[in-house]
Amino acid sequence: MQPSPYTPGEVARAVPGRAAQVADVDERLSVLVDLRRLVGRIRVDHAPRGFGKTSLLREYERRARARGVVTVWVTAGEEQGLIEQICNAVDKATEEFGAVTRRKIRDRVDSVRMTVGAPGLAQVSGTVRAPERSAEPNGSRAFERVIRAAAEDTVGIVILVDEIQAADPAGLRTLVYAWQHLQAEAQDLPVALFAAGLPNAPEVIASIVTFSERIAYRPLGPLEREAEEVALVGPARALGVSWTPRAVDLALAIAQGYPYAVQLIADAAWAATGRPDPGGVIDLGGVERGRIAMRADLDALFRARWASCSPLERRMVVAMAENGDGPVARATIASDLGTSTNQLSTPRARLIDKGLVQPADRGMLQFTIPGFAEFVRSLEGE
Repeated sequence: MQPSPYTPGEVARAVPGRAAQVADVDERLSVLVDLRRLVGRIRVDHAPRGFGKTSLLREYERRARARGVVTVWVTAGEEQGLIEQICNAVDKATEEFGAVTRRKIRDRVDSVRMTVGAPGLAQVSGTVRAPERSAEPNGSRAFERVIRAAAEDTVGIVILVDEIQAADPAGLRTLVYAWQHLQAEAQDLPVALFAAGLPNAPEVIASIVTFSERIAYRPLGPLEREAEEVALVGPARALGVSWTPRAVDLALAIAQGYPYAVQLIADAAWAATGRPDPGGVIDLGGVERGRIAMRADLDALFRARWASCSPLERRMVVAMAENGDGPVARATIASDLGTSTNQLSTPRARLIDKGLVQPADRGMLQFTIPGFAEFVRSLEGE
């Protein structure tokens, strides 16, 4: 028996199907390391939950470290606010720097804390009311000086922000303003910022700053067939286990390009096959048995997502599900609910924020997780 090489719900050790994104970041790291220049645009990869955003961001981190770059990782949304989070992470990441540089960084971090306020202050004020967009936020210059000090004596620094859509508005605005200053005044500073967020991240950022065109938004789509197969077959092959062609076909039909579902069905099939030893084979029967076990996991996930919806959001979800499993026009949803498309804006935004739906083509919405529409329709009988 061998433990499963699959990682549903965990940070994956590989990111098949994301070669284009990784190549883009490798090129940006060359600008940072080889040319010792600022990577001017903040990069934001965005997709619904389960599409591997965090795993991809961790891959960027690994590649940066492999080139000798200092990395600073934060997950936005904590109580103290984004700027405090980044400053704390910079402080920790530079602990081994020389005494003079450490003192300079520590002094500038303390200056940011004094300028922005007590931990959590920016978070609290931001959640009550977004800051005025016309004035530069307090702390942007002080925060900029922290970044300058940390990057002066290094190969480079990469800041990585996960769940950027959850950042406090004041902190996010301070970050983007500070980056604007660096773009204009510090082209020779080897610093980059890569982030990941939900599909509403561009809307959230655009509602806070007026120049979000300085940010490179990169949507992540479902995996192509070839990438799905690599994610499915590769980890098993590394342990000496193979998949039959029919088993692969069924597993990929179940997953429908959704990275989390690929990991889930693969993990379930592995267990259903008895956690095979080297030389073992996962066949069609193993996938069929795994599918039954997987359904219980998905059902728990679906019920949790359903429970998080308000009555209005549930009505919208039901209207979508009743129109099938694919993309649905907002006009169709509005018509079925006897309302206007404008009145769908708030529940639509909340459902996107919860990772339940995502924009498809223009004016279209679709569910993010394969099988959720079927689950919603099944509730009619409960």
